[in-house]
Amino acid sequence: MIAIGTKLFISIQSTEASANCPQCGTESSRRHSSYLRQVQDTPIGLFTVWLQLEVRRFRCSNQNCQQQTFAEQYPALVDRRRWRTNRVLQNLIQIGLALGGEAGARLAGQLAMEASPSTLLRLLHQMESPEVVEPRVIGIDDWAFRKGRDYGTLIVDHETGKPIDLLPERDCETVKKWLEKHPTIEIVTRDRSGEYREAITQALPDAVQIADRWHLLKNLCQAVQRHISRRYKVLSQVVANAIDENEQSNPNITAKQRRYDRGPGQEALHLARKEKREALFAAVKARYAEGVYTTDIAKDFNLSRQTISRWVNSETLPPDTRGRFKRKCLIDDYVPYLRQRIEAGCHNQSQLWREIREQGFPGDRTLVGRWIRQNYKTNNQALAIPPRQKTEVAVPCARELSWLLIRHSDELEEDEKQILDALIQDDKLAELRHLTHEF
Repeated sequence: MIAIGTKLFISIQSTEASANCPQCGTESSRRHSSYLRQVQDTPIGLFTVWLQLEVRRFRCSNQNCQQQTFAEQYPALVDRRRWRTNRVLQNLIQIGLALGGEAGARLAGQLAMEASPSTLLRLLHQMESPEVVEPRVIGIDDWAFRKGRDYGTLIVDHETGKPIDLLPERDCETVKKWLEKHPTIEIVTRDRSGEYREAITQALPDAVQIADRWHLLKNLCQAVQRHISRRYKVLSQVVANAIDENEQSNPNITAKQRRYDRGPGQEALHLARKEKREALFAAVKARYAEGVYTTDIAKDFNLSRQTISRWVNSETLPPDTRGRFKRKCLIDDYVPYLRQRIEAGCHNQSQLWREIREQGFPGDRTLVGRWIRQNYKTNNQALAIPPRQKTEVAVPCARELSWLLIRHSDELEEDEKQILDALIQDDKLAELRHLTHEF
């Protein structure tokens, strides 16, 4: 064994006295000559290991054999005409399967098993495909080439837990043609896709179609949300009254406030965006009434399938809550104290800043001054205290209200329980919650 730099050379030779002819299988011990064969083995540490095999050549003892001489082989170690051992090749195949060509070549070089990207891909192409047994129980679902844009179909054998095929499309015709080629299928688990249902029904009318538990629960959640969305205008007023009463009875609970008070410019932008959403909502409803699938509508209008499903199952346009409420600011926790001191007659910004700094306020005086200018009219004079306006209540959206009905009471906070109590005063919602928990 010799070490030269990062390479380790190990000399080995066979201890057998004879070898079998690969042509006729006759054993021979008549040695003709020998030569050195150098092959790469798995590394030791970060040393690249090279095996220097002394290969002996024998004369064939069979006079009728066309091959007069032959070289001994080491099939357990390395195949003929290979300069990498079987162990190295298996490691490179696993790296190629996990990472592919370029990334696999970089990792193999770091592990002292240098190989080019082409070599890794060539090894993968030389692998024998496993024998595919005709499936009996399969699962069908879509998978994304590009999320929200291009989708295909993934088919998995549930009995082996391995994927069988990937289809380039997820439409009815593509799936139907594949299913017709596999008549042994008896059970198919699928999602809620109408095209998958039609493909299975047409290709395998006797097959049992099963919706898995996750999709059943999702169906339930969406059914509850659709019911609340249809009645959201009435229910939101009920919830707003419940929150308002809760705040009056418990002053420590503060309502969320809007991020801004709309001026004329912001009001114009808001109205323009509202009109655009209403027009888009009407167009989506019209396309759905024509019988177009939600997936195709989502592609046409560049919207998510979740948004299209929510819109087509709502009688009115759901509220747009994007950017509605402001983020928490450093001064928010000290606003009640500042209002109390200002109404008591203290208008000195520096004094107010020093007082809240003693209470733990980490900000500087300019933040206090900015808050006062935003909430009170100064005009370089004494502060003019405007009349207190009623804080706008933040009503949860239909999705949040649906989760309040689905979840158990012991999982809810106190304010959520009060909202739930207000909701289940409605007999239909109370019955819906009862049926949901039974399911």
